[in-house]
Amino acid sequence: MKWTQEYKLGAAETDINSIASPSVILRYMQDSSNSQMTAMKPSYEELIDRGLSFVLSKITVSLYGTLKAHEGFTGETWACPSKGVTFNRCYRIMKDGNIIAEAASVWALIDTNERKLRRVNDVELNYGEDAPLELDAPTRFRIPSEVELTLAGERLVEYADCDLNGHMNNTRYPDIFCSYITSMKNVRPAKMSINFVSEAPLGDSIKIYTGFYDDAYYVRTVREDGKVNAEAEIILEEIM
Repeated sequence: MKWTQEYKLGAAETDINSIASPSVILRYMQDSSNSQMTAMKPSYEELIDRGLSFVLSKITVSLYGTLKAHEGFTGETWACPSKGVTFNRCYRIMKDGNIIAEAASVWALIDTNERKLRRVNDVELNYGEDAPLELDAPTRFRIPSEVELTLAGERLVEYADCDLNGHMNNTRYPDIFCSYITSMKNVRPAKMSINFVSEAPLGDSIKIYTGFYDDAYYVRTVREDGKVNAEAEIILEEIM
């Protein structure tokens, strides 16, 4: 079942190009899914109370257009057929009948008390299902061996980055990645794929490595303990 939610973009949610940044797009996508969960049960808060939490594993976003301050748009989301420990969900942003962005995501459901994965059949979810999107970018990717990653910077995980789980919220990553790959003036992501490998906890410092190969930028973030935090593939295009 597809769920829709109406929004209007705030002026403070635009970037140096006066358009919604990729992190803002991702936040609205996930807000629509939170709204569906609240209406159809169980809500995100109800899952937390039961010691369960959805954690994003992978997401691929294709962006076809832009959103500007005060423009109205529709967020659309739906759960997709899932199995094992993999929970699939898709998203779409619409403006004036046109698709602005689409995303396909893979989630894990964590038992926060036992710190283990729960299976699809372990919990009753009433969100319904619909067919998954077929994006022009794969949901899964690997950084090619030909990519030479170099240290671009180091960043402290701060209060402003974190959610109630005490680690960097997944919607923060797209803007952070874009901050380190190149100047974003007059360009925007056309496609972005992110693999979330391990959490970046509050107070930790992550090293950010970047590289460029075959028209794509690649990013890898590494925690203080040496564990990979996240990896991304980003393709940019000029803003018309």
